[in-house]
Amino acid sequence: MRRGHFPFVQARMHCLVCAAIVATITALATPVQVRASPYGSEYDAAFDAMLANPTDLDIAFRFAMIARAAGDAEGAVGTLERMLILNPALPIIHYELARLYAGLGSFEAARRYYRSALEHAPPPDVRANIEAQLKRLEQALQPSRLSGSVLLALRYQTNANVAPDDPAVRVGGLTASLADEFLEQDDASGIASARFTHSRDLGRDPAVFLLTDLQLYGSRQQDLDDQDINLVSATFGPRFGRPDKATVRPFVRGSWVEFAGETLYWSLGLGIAYHTALTWIPGSRFVGEAALMHRDFASSEQSPALDDRDGENYRANGRMQIPVSTGLHVEGFGTLERQDSRVGYESYSGVTVGLRGMRRFAAPLGTGTWDLSVSGEAGVRDHDRPDPTVDPDERRRDRELGLSANLMLPLSDLVSGLIEVRQQWRFSGMPNYEYDNTSILVGTRFAF
Repeated sequence: MRRGHFPFVQARMHCLVCAAIVATITALATPVQVRASPYGSEYDAAFDAMLANPTDLDIAFRFAMIARAAGDAEGAVGTLERMLILNPALPIIHYELARLYAGLGSFEAARRYYRSALEHAPPPDVRANIEAQLKRLEQALQPSRLSGSVLLALRYQTNANVAPDDPAVRVGGLTASLADEFLEQDDASGIASARFTHSRDLGRDPAVFLLTDLQLYGSRQQDLDDQDINLVSATFGPRFGRPDKATVRPFVRGSWVEFAGETLYWSLGLGIAYHTALTWIPGSRFVGEAALMHRDFASSEQSPALDDRDGENYRANGRMQIPVSTGLHVEGFGTLERQDSRVGYESYSGVTVGLRGMRRFAAPLGTGTWDLSVSGEAGVRDHDRPDPTVDPDERRRDRELGLSANLMLPLSDLVSGLIEVRQQWRFSGMPNYEYDNTSILVGTRFAF
C-alpha cells in the first residue's frame, strides 16, 4: 500500500469507530420493550417482585411455587437453590427441591435433597412424606423394575351376546326373522385382567429404557359360555427421552384372542408411541400412538368365512389431558382406523372421538380421596362393499355412541375398589348389526 493512502484509511477507521459508539449510545438510550413470558401475568408479577426484593425469602418462595405450577421447573429450581445459599436451614426448601428434581427425572439429586431435608428436622407430617418418597426413589433407581395391576370383577350386561333386540333382519337383501336364541340376552360374567410392565434402564444419557408390556384378559359368562373371551397381548421396545419432557417409543406388538374356546385371531405388527408435556399449558400432557398390525383370523365350523377378515389394520390414536382446576382434569381422545381385509365387505374405515372428565374429591365416607370419571364417545364406521349374504345392494355403515361413569375408591396403598356403569348404542343401516347394551361392573384392583 502506498504511504499516501494511510491518512485515508485512518480517517475511515475513525468514522467506523464513531459510528459504532453512536449506535451503542443510541441503543442504550432507547427504552427496552420487555416481552411478557409465556407463563402468564401472575408469573411475571412474581418475578418482578423477586427482582425488586432479592433477599426476601417469602417473595422468592412464592415465585418458585408459581413457576413450578406454570411449568417452569428450571426457574423454580434456580430460585430455591439461591434461597438455600441465603439460609441453608430450611427443610421445606430442601423438600420442594427434591420434588422438583424427581419430576425432572434427576433421581439422585432428588434423593440428596430429601435426605438433607430430614437432617433439618421437618414437621412430622412432612417427615413421613419424605420417608415414603425416599422409599419410592430407591425403587426408581433400580435399573430393572416391575410394576403392574390386577383387576377382579363381576359384570352384568343386558345384551351379553351383542345381538339385536328386533328379530327382523336382512338375508340376501330380503327380510328374515331371527330365532329368539339369537336375539339380545342378558347375562352375568366374571372378569380377570392384568397388566405388567417391566422397565430396564440402560444407563444412557439421554435416558434409554427397554420396556415390556404384557396384558391378559379373560371373561367367563354365567349362562352364555359361547361368549367367553381370552386375550393375550405383548408389546416390546425401547423408550427414549425423559417423561417430564418428551418420550418416543418404537415397539413390536403381538396379540392372540380366543372366543368361545377357539382361536378367533392373532396379530403381529409395529408401531410408535409419543408422549410429551405441553409447556404452554401447565400440567397438561399429550399421548399419541400409531400402529400397523397384520391380523389372521381362524375360520371354524360355526364361522367358516372368518378368514375373509384377514389383512392389515392401521390405527392411530391420541389423547390430550388438560387441568381445569385443582383435582379436575378434562381429556379429549380420538382414534382413526383402517382395516384392509381380504374381501371388500370386511374392509372398513372408522373414526372415534370422545371427551372425559376426571374429578378427585375428598371421600364422603372415611378418609382419603375418591376418583370419579365420566366420559362420552361417538364413532362412525364405513365398509367398502356390500355384503352379498346380508344385502348385495347396500353397504354397511355403523354409528356408535357410548356413555360411561366409573368411581375408584382407594382402600389402601395397593388396593382400590371400582364401580363402573356403561351404556352403548350402535345404529346401522343394517338391522342385523344394531344393538344397545347396559353394563354394570363391580371389582377390586390391585396395583404395585
